[in-house]
Amino acid sequence: MKHFTVLTLFASLLSAFSLHAEPVVYQFKKVQPAVEKPLQQALKSDEYWMTISGKALKQGVELPFSAQNSFVRVAPKFDVANTQFVEPLDVSALSLTPNSKVLTKGNRAQIEQVFAQKEMNDAGFTDGSVALKVKSQHALQQLTLKTNQYLIDDAKYLVHVKEKRSDVVLAVAANNRSIQSANKLAYQSLSFTDNATQIKTMSAKLISPTNEKVTVDITNNHFNFDKALAYFGAINGLYELELQIDAERANMPVKRSLKIPFVNFKQTAKALPNVTFSASQSHIEAKVPLMVNDAGRFSLQATLQGSNDGVRFYDIATVEMAKELNGDDSLSLPFTTQARYSSYRLNNMVLKDQSRLLVLQTPQKLFRPSI
Repeated sequence: MKHFTVLTLFASLLSAFSLHAEPVVYQFKKVQPAVEKPLQQALKSDEYWMTISGKALKQGVELPFSAQNSFVRVAPKFDVANTQFVEPLDVSALSLTPNSKVLTKGNRAQIEQVFAQKEMNDAGFTDGSVALKVKSQHALQQLTLKTNQYLIDDAKYLVHVKEKRSDVVLAVAANNRSIQSANKLAYQSLSFTDNATQIKTMSAKLISPTNEKVTVDITNNHFNFDKALAYFGAINGLYELELQIDAERANMPVKRSLKIPFVNFKQTAKALPNVTFSASQSHIEAKVPLMVNDAGRFSLQATLQGSNDGVRFYDIATVEMAKELNGDDSLSLPFTTQARYSSYRLNNMVLKDQSRLLVLQTPQKLFRPSI
């Protein structure tokens, strides 16, 4: 399935300069606004997916629906471990039947449109998908998906149901990062947006950036992992927590699936508060010491502010500097401006670990009374 969620936290990691070995300094043409670093994400789902066998698809698989217009996609899943051939699907051999009856216009649901592999491929689904567009007279019902095509019994197929404009929407608020060695991800809320749908069971699995599966236990508003996460930062890709929900509305079953992307976070470096300033005719240089826990390439973006009374500070310029650091060191940010205030400070600081694609925790204001 396609997943379109983008974490705002990591969008700012793509800097204005490339990640080469030499130090790089860039002064923005305009003062940059504060970079928001949200620690939580809000996600919603009106869909679900499941993996079924060729045998089950031949026998018939019951699919719950909660919308009058739905889209059912079926795709072969190639068995990488066993290099097993998976039979491509013939969409004309698929049927959706209520109560084991053949669909007609008088039934409660009908296949409105079929999409063969070529049409799905042209639409961007290059995994051998076929699809059915279903129109129903009633939102809540169960239909049986079945094929009369010959399939290998243990071949695997993905069934993905998208229920557009359904009233049954799963909403999750969760953290977008897990602290290194904590082996868990917190969620603040997990429920349906209506009051009529009740969760019966839920399960989760963790998928690593290298597609490794990790067992997950759900307790006390946390997804707990049974092993330490091997990768930190987003350089290898995000971890994904795949959530499967079985629920009930008006005595009818409802299913929802949701992927929660997150980064395994580690404080690989930290900006220290004892910043020093020096001035020349055309520059003010701010030297920021860094405590570096893991060697790599780091960048620091900050806005220089000036004040004559120590109370009202005015934005002057924003500079970003990137440099390879192998241990505790400092970054010197040169601001092209004349010294015209009695005191200066750095504001809206953002420290990034470019080697691992991490936005690190930094103090927001570093201050020195005078030059």
